[in-house]
Amino acid sequence: MDRQFRADLHVHSRHSRATSKSLTPRQLAAWAQVKGLTLLGTGDFTHPGWLAELEEILEEDGSGLLRLRDHACLESEIPWISDFRYGGQMRFMLQAEISSIYKKGGKVRKVHNLVYMPGLEQAKRLNRRLAEIGNLVSDGRPILGLDSRHLLEMVLETDPQAFLVPAHVWTPWFSLFGSKSGFDSLEECFGDLAGEIFALETGLSSDPEMNWHISALDRLRMISNSDAHSGEKLGREANLFSGELEYASVYRALKGEGLGSRFLGTLEFFPEEGKYHLDGHRNCNVVLEPSETRARGGLCPVCGKPLTVGVLSRVMELADRPQAQQPARQPGFTSLIPLAEILSEILGSGPSTKKVRAAYAACVASFGSELGLLQDAPVEELERCQPLLGQAVERMRRGAVIRQPGYDGEFGVIRVFSPRELSQLRKGTFLAGLEPSGQSERAGGDAPVDNFGLNGASRTQDAPKPLEFNPSQKKALQAGPGPVLVLAGPGTGKTQTLMGRVRRLLDAGERPEQILAVTFTRRAAGELRERLAALKPEGGELPRADTLHALAFDRWREAWGESPVLMDEESALRLFAEVNPELSGGRLRRAWQAVSVARERMEQPSAELAEALALYGKQKESWNLVDYTDLIFFMVEQIEAAIYAPPYAHVLVDEVQDLTPLQLRLVTALAPEGGRGFFAIGDPNQSIYAFRGAAPDARAALKAKWPKLAVLALEENYRSCAELVQLAAPLFPNAPKLTPRAPGQAEVRLFAAPTAASELSWIGERVRALIGPSSHSLADASECGELSPGQVAVLVRFRQLAEPVRRVLDRLGIPASVPETEAFWREPRVALILAEACRFLGMASPGPNQLLPEEQDEQTGKIPELPEKILFQGPLALSAYLQESGPFDRFFWKSKAFRELSKQWERNGGWIGLVNWVHLQSDLEMVRGRAESVQIMTLHAAKGLEFEAVFLPCLEDGILPFAGSDFLAGKATQGGQSGTNGMDEAEERRLFYVGLTRARRMLHLSHSGRRDLYGKELRLPVSRFLAHLPDELLCKSRLVANTVSQAEQLSLL
Repeated sequence: MDRQFRADLHVHSRHSRATSKSLTPRQLAAWAQVKGLTLLGTGDFTHPGWLAELEEILEEDGSGLLRLRDHACLESEIPWISDFRYGGQMRFMLQAEISSIYKKGGKVRKVHNLVYMPGLEQAKRLNRRLAEIGNLVSDGRPILGLDSRHLLEMVLETDPQAFLVPAHVWTPWFSLFGSKSGFDSLEECFGDLAGEIFALETGLSSDPEMNWHISALDRLRMISNSDAHSGEKLGREANLFSGELEYASVYRALKGEGLGSRFLGTLEFFPEEGKYHLDGHRNCNVVLEPSETRARGGLCPVCGKPLTVGVLSRVMELADRPQAQQPARQPGFTSLIPLAEILSEILGSGPSTKKVRAAYAACVASFGSELGLLQDAPVEELERCQPLLGQAVERMRRGAVIRQPGYDGEFGVIRVFSPRELSQLRKGTFLAGLEPSGQSERAGGDAPVDNFGLNGASRTQDAPKPLEFNPSQKKALQAGPGPVLVLAGPGTGKTQTLMGRVRRLLDAGERPEQILAVTFTRRAAGELRERLAALKPEGGELPRADTLHALAFDRWREAWGESPVLMDEESALRLFAEVNPELSGGRLRRAWQAVSVARERMEQPSAELAEALALYGKQKESWNLVDYTDLIFFMVEQIEAAIYAPPYAHVLVDEVQDLTPLQLRLVTALAPEGGRGFFAIGDPNQSIYAFRGAAPDARAALKAKWPKLAVLALEENYRSCAELVQLAAPLFPNAPKLTPRAPGQAEVRLFAAPTAASELSWIGERVRALIGPSSHSLADASECGELSPGQVAVLVRFRQLAEPVRRVLDRLGIPASVPETEAFWREPRVALILAEACRFLGMASPGPNQLLPEEQDEQTGKIPELPEKILFQGPLALSAYLQESGPFDRFFWKSKAFRELSKQWERNGGWIGLVNWVHLQSDLEMVRGRAESVQIMTLHAAKGLEFEAVFLPCLEDGILPFAGSDFLAGKATQGGQSGTNGMDEAEERRLFYVGLTRARRMLHLSHSGRRDLYGKELRLPVSRFLAHLPDELLCKSRLVANTVSQAEQLSLL
C-alpha cells in the first residue's frame, strides 16, 4: 500500500569523529520516532564494528531495508522523554559517507560522497573492496585517496540498485562544489559516469531553491539530510517520499521512475542557519555578503587573509540564472526550525536545559512527533500546549522569521520574535496584536484546498443590490412564456437575474416542485441552493437546483430500482486503457479526450477511435458500469421515447455556454412542449470548456430547436471600472457593448520583462506595493498598500506556472495560496465509507458541509450490508469484501481517493482516528477560509470570481494562446486547430477575456522574453491577444536585460 513517509538518509554512528558516544541502533530508532522519521540511514556501514552491531540489533525485512529485531523498551533509550508512544514501523537503509582526498586537474580535491546499498551482503561486498584501498576501522567516515569517479564505478559494480549521492555539495571544504577544494561541474568530478548521478545533497547552508539557479542541476533530485552526529540532531533536514516503504521504492523515486514511488520534496533548515551560508572570518568576527567579499577581493578587512567563502557566494559564482527557477517535475521544500530552538527562544533558556527538555518532551508526547508538530499541528492546539508556541510555529510556516546567517563554521540563528516582541509577550503587553491567522504557508508545501469562496476572493457579485433590477434585467425577468435566452456579459448580474426569475415565478403562484434550476458544476448548484433558500417563505418548499448528472442519476435509480455503478473520470479512463492496451501515455490521453468529446458532441469518432470506444462500451456493459455521459444519454432516451415525462413547468439554465450539445439536448427535452417556460442565461464569450465538448454557440442550437426563441441581452457592467470594460471590448468587436456602471478609475499596467525571473520579481514587488508588508514581514514598512491579500489574484494559463509565483510571494512574506484538487473524503463513495464507519462508531459524519448519511445514500447509492468485523479491518478488507458491489466499481479500489483513504486510515490508527482527523481537516479548511491570501490559480478556476487587482503573467504565444505541452516541450511544431495539441485560438481568446474581466480596478499584464518550461529554455513572441488592447489604456514599462542582472542579483542577497 502506498504511503507517505519522512526519511533522513545521512547520519553517523559513534565510530565517526565528533559524534555522540552513546549512539546505538536502538537509540537512533527511538530518536527517529520522536522526530517523526519512518526511514533512517544506518550511517557508517563501512565500519566493521558498526556493521556487526547493525547485524546484531537489526534484521533485513525482505525489501532491502532493515528493522529492529526487538522493539521493546525503546523508552529507556531517551529516559527524559516520557509518555511518548513508540511503534514498530520505522526502517533503516544501509548508508555510509566516504571522504575522498585526491589530486585532479592540478588541484587537491576533497569530496564527501554518500553511498547506499540494498542489503547487508552488498554492503559487505563493497567493504571488502574498499578495505583494499584504505583503513575502514579508524573512522566511521573513512578517508580514502580514491577519485570520486572510481568510487562511483565501484558502487555501481556492487549492485544494480546501489547508488551514490554527493554529500552537502556546497560546504567550502569536503564537497563537490566547495569553494576550497571542489569542482565547477558534475562532469568535471565524475567524468563519463556523471550521468549515473541522479541526486545531490544540498547541505544545511543551502536549500533546493538556491540550487535552482544552476540549470545544469535541473535533472537532479535535491535531497536534504541531517548529517546528524547525535540522536537529537536527527531530522533537522529530511526528505518526503510516497510509495512502498522499501529500498527499491526510494531508489525509483529518486531516479524519477515509476508511478507508485515519488520523491515529494524536502524539509529544510532555513539556509541562513547553516554554518557556511555567508562569507567571513569567525576569529576576526567578520561576516560579509557576497557583494562585499567581491568588493574586497576576497580578503578579510581585519587580518588581510583570504576569507572563507560561503555557500551563497559559491552558488552565485556558478549560477547561470540570476533568480531561481524551479525545474519541471521537481518537488518543492518546506523550511523549518528545530522544535528545541523554538522552545529555547520562547522560554529564554538554552536548548539543552532541563526547562526546554521538559517542554520538548511534553510537546512530542502530545503531538506524536517533532516534525509532525512543526508541519501539521493546528496552531490553536500548540498554543494550548505551550504559550507562544502556536504563534511561533505559525510564523515559521510562513517564513516570517528573523535570520542571522551563519559563516565560517559558526551556525546562524533563526528567531521568530524580536527581543522587544518577546519582552512584551512575556509581560502580556503585546497579546492584542498577535491573533493567530490560521494561515499556514510553506515553501514547497501543501496549499489550501480549491475553495473559491475563500480568502476574500469574491464569487461574482450580481450588482446592483439583490433583487433590484435595471430595465434590461426586468425585461429578462418578464420575458416568455416561450423559450428565452439571455446573453449576459461579465459583471452584468447574470445569476441575480436568474434568481429574480425564480422569485417572480414563486410570487406568481408557481409550485416550487415544478421549477428546475440547472447549472454546470456541483459547486455552482450549491450556491444556487443557498440563494434559493433566501427566497423561500418560512417553511416553504424550495425549487430543485442541481446538475444534469444529478438529475440523470436520480432518474436511473427510479427507472431500475437501484443506483448505477457510476465510474468517475479516473475509473473510466482506467477502463478505457485496460480494453485498449495498445494505447499508452500521451496517445492514451489524447484518444480518451477525443472519444469523450465526440460522445458529448454526438459526433462519430474516427474509425480507429470508434473501435476503441466500442471496446470500452462493451466492457462497461459486461461489468454493468456506467460513466457520466451514459447518464445523460440514458435520460435523453427516456424522455424522447416517452418513457419518462419531466414534471417541470419551468426549466432555468445557468451558464448555458458551458453545456455540451448532448447536455443541451437534455435541458431542452426537460422543458415543456415548444420550449414554454425555458429560460437560459450565459455569455458565449466566456465559453472556455471546448476540451470537454462544450459548444459556445448555444444560441444557434436553441434557435434551431425553437425558431421563436427570444434573445435578450444584459449590457450594464457593475463590476469593472470603465477603462477595464473598454480594454476587453476589442477582443469581441461584434458582441453587445457593455456600459460600465462601477465608479472610479482603473489602473492597467503592461510590463515587458527580459526573463521569467524578472517578471516574477516585478509581480512580487507590485503585489507588495498593493497590500504593503504582512504583519510578520521583515520588509521595510514604509510602503503601505490599500488592498488586503484576498483582493489580489494571479491568474495563469496552467498549473505549472503557479508555483514560481507562490515562491516569490512567500519569500516576500506575502501570504499566498495555490488551490488544490478536492479533498479525498469528499469523493462520494469515500464519503459513504466514512459515513458507514460513523454509524458503527456512533460518531457524527465528518465535515461541516458533508451530506448526512441518509442524504448521501440518495445521491450516491447505499453501501451493502457490512459485517462489523470486515469494516474494522480497514479499507483494504472492505475492498476485498465489496469488490464490484454497487456503488463501487473495480477501479474505485485503485483510485487516488481510495488510496488516500487507506493511507490515512493507517496513519491515524483506524476509523476513530481517521474520522477525527477528517473532522480536524474540515475545521482547518474553515480556518483557512477566514484567513486571507493572494490567490494564484488557473484562468479556468477563476471563472465566476472577481478581485480588486488581477495579475495576468506569461502572456506569450504558445502559453496564451496555449499551443499545447508538446509544443512547449519541443516535441511538436505549433499547429492549427486540427491537431490534438494544436491551438484553438477562439477558445484561448475567450479564456484571455475571462482573465481580463475578473478585475474590478487594477489589472497587471506581463510577458517575458525568456523562460524555462518543460525542461527547455523558451523564447516566445508576445501574445497575439495583446495587440487587440487599446494602447491608450495601457501604462507600459520595460526592464532591459543589462539592468536586470544587477537587480536580480541583489534580490538573491
